[in-house]
Amino acid sequence: MMDKVIFGDNQFFGVNHMSEQTAIKQAQKFRTADDIYKTLEYVNDIGIKSFMFTTHNQLEEVFEKMKKNPKFDDFKLYPSMPYAHKYADALVELGPFEMINKFTPGNKLISGLKGVGSVLSANPVPIMKLLVDSEMKLLKGMNVQGIFLLNIVTDLILGLEMHDILFEFAQYTEKKYNVKAGFFTMNYVKLHDVLVNKLGLKDPIIVSNINKIGFRMNPSKVEVERILAKKDSYNIAMSFLASGALRPKEAADYIASIEGVDAVLFGASTPSHIKETKLILEETLAR
Repeated sequence: MMDKVIFGDNQFFGVNHMSEQTAIKQAQKFRTADDIYKTLEYVNDIGIKSFMFTTHNQLEEVFEKMKKNPKFDDFKLYPSMPYAHKYADALVELGPFEMINKFTPGNKLISGLKGVGSVLSANPVPIMKLLVDSEMKLLKGMNVQGIFLLNIVTDLILGLEMHDILFEFAQYTEKKYNVKAGFFTMNYVKLHDVLVNKLGLKDPIIVSNINKIGFRMNPSKVEVERILAKKDSYNIAMSFLASGALRPKEAADYIASIEGVDAVLFGASTPSHIKETKLILEETLAR
């Protein structure tokens, strides 16, 4: 069972879907690994024990610091992958062969051949497995409790109707890393239908936009609420503050008023906002 309150990383990397100005300010606030580490140290100290994050290069140094601090031993990590910009930049800079060698663990020649062979044979599953293994190297020895597929890939797979890849991802994370897979999406209803009805996954973990004003809730707020109420998936609400358009109390009251939301993922950049949001969520989700 996952914690009901999960801390996210958008503010660390200048991501705000409502305001570019806010995003820039947040990015400036977290210019170094130490800035991020200190925030996560505070988050851990006040009792938020789950962190969901993209596998951004800047976090490598942060995790090295965390590994040296016993206080983080019970801090649950939920990596979300792949971080597309990292691979796109490497592809442009190094070319396909060197990119595969850079990011795949073990024997580089074998990994490279497996990866290129996968592309040539139009079978992306070996590449998927190699990339998961590559990202997980960073977190070796840490308390990883789940592995998530980012929406840029999840929704592309949905659009191409290559649903078996989602199933393979879920199977691989469970067999190789003994943790459950999760999926980010910008179309909750469609993904839910594929995972539950077409692939038959039991209580799949889905992260999607869920908020009072229907911000980025696709295909519609009404439809998302209707499927949430089925309670046959484990649902994590992201953008519950609608990128700052809602106050925490108002936003949390809405989450508590609907059925089917199991946890909330949020990000904040100041200690006061982090603590305020945590306390409000804990109070309202306990109803």
